[in-house]
Amino acid sequence: MLRRSIRRKLPVFIVTIFFILYVDFQLSTSSHPKLSVAPRLVPPAPAEGPPLDRGRSTGTGGAPPSEGAPRGTELKLEDIYVAVKTTGRFHRTRLALLLATWVSRIRTHTFIFTDVEDEELQSNGFNMVVTGCQSDHSQQALSCKMSAEYDGFLASDQRWFCHVDDDNYVNPEALLALLSTFPQDADIYVGKPSLDKPITGHELLEGNATREVRFWFATGGAGFCLSRRLAEKMAPWASGPRFERTSATIRLPDDCTVGFIVEKKLGISMVHCPLFHSHLENLLLISRRSILHQVTLSYGMFDNKMNSIEVKGSFSKADDPSRFKTVHCLLYPFTSWCP
Repeated sequence: MLRRSIRRKLPVFIVTIFFILYVDFQLSTSSHPKLSVAPRLVPPAPAEGPPLDRGRSTGTGGAPPSEGAPRGTELKLEDIYVAVKTTGRFHRTRLALLLATWVSRIRTHTFIFTDVEDEELQSNGFNMVVTGCQSDHSQQALSCKMSAEYDGFLASDQRWFCHVDDDNYVNPEALLALLSTFPQDADIYVGKPSLDKPITGHELLEGNATREVRFWFATGGAGFCLSRRLAEKMAPWASGPRFERTSATIRLPDDCTVGFIVEKKLGISMVHCPLFHSHLENLLLISRRSILHQVTLSYGMFDNKMNSIEVKGSFSKADDPSRFKTVHCLLYPFTSWCP
């Protein structure tokens, strides 16, 4: 029993040490502003109306924490609200894979946002949220679901909001280790951009006028996280029907809209983190030694070939083309269905 307990706890300890060393390395060696954990404070917003557009700040700070903000307490996995965006046609394929793997580890605080009822999934105790949004991949449909995710988080008592897609594997312990490195009462928006430069958009103003805006955004296909304090500050542009309205004013998808609100409306910089991954990147470039330390992984078809990580295990590529089962069994070898 003692050896089994040590074996279960050892990966958590290794992941935590990895993240501490990683953040320390970034802080001590990098002068690039993309990853900035030690912030310069942004002045508090005016008392009346939404905060002014201050452009990009160089840090992630803000006004003093509200009364409900966490103060110095240790972050736990249960403090993280994980939202998974999916659609009905993927319930038995993409989503089923997630439910059998990482979602099973944190199911009580993982919420599935979809567009159709599914009595089987609900009867099995998963947190299903039927949004009423369209099932296509349009800007309106995507923003509708992101709006539901955001409102669901605000109605909870969790301290972090993390969004992922139904083709992402989430390493819960790596996610916890990453978020634990940040000040828990700060304004944090962390993820990975899909572009190598800020996106350029055009914000619609009154009288059909427009203005050019440039900002970073974390691609939703890799996943991203928001601290509660920052999420609450986003409310004037994101709560209720406001998120879809904001998305319409810049005519960009949901993940771009989050970046627009955070960077342009609130003047807070996104924290760029290479530990999130989407199917838009070459996943073969992730080194085998570092796979178990990544926060998210993904898979997908590219040029008629499967784009997935390269990792050895008990499952063949034919049985596990995404490699999610293989990764899960490396992280949790005592899972009942692992060889």
